[in-house]
Amino acid sequence: MRDTERPLDPGGRGWLTSAMSETAIKGIHHVTLSVRDLGRSLEWYERVLGFELVRRLTHNGLEKGMVRRDGVLVTFVCHGDLAVPGPFDERQAGLDHLSFAVADRAALEAWVSRLDEHHVVHSDIVSGSTGDLVPFRDPDNIALEFYTLPA
Repeated sequence: MRDTERPLDPGGRGWLTSAMSETAIKGIHHVTLSVRDLGRSLEWYERVLGFELVRRLTHNGLEKGMVRRDGVLVTFVCHGDLAVPGPFDERQAGLDHLSFAVADRAALEAWVSRLDEHHVVHSDIVSGSTGDLVPFRDPDNIALEFYTLPA
C-alpha cells in the first residue's frame, strides 16, 4: 500500500493534516473523580493541595463539586446509593492515577514538605521515565502524584 492510499487518509496527505489541525486537542478540560464523601474530598483537596472551591451542586441526583488551582480543574462526583462499595483500585479498568505537573525538583521537594505537614503518606521522590515524582493517595485511596516537567 502506498502512503497516499492509507485508509485513515482518504484524500491523501493533505486531508489528514487538515483534519488533525481542525480537530486539535488544546488540553484536558477537567478530570472527574468518583468519591465516597464529597465534603471530605473537597475539604482535603482545598486544605492539602491548595485547590479553591469553584462550585458544589446536586445534579440528576448526584452530588458534585469542582475545585481549581493554577488552571487545573478537578471535579468530583458522589454516586450515593448507586456507588460500588470499596476503595479505589487502580488495577480495575478506568483511572490508574492522576499526575499533577510541577516545575522542577525544588517544587517537588516543597510538595513533599506540604504532604508531610498534613500527614499524607507518600513515597520518597523517585525517578520516572520523564522526570522525578512522588506518589501519594487521597482520602478515597485514589492514586495521585506530583511529577516534574521534562527539562
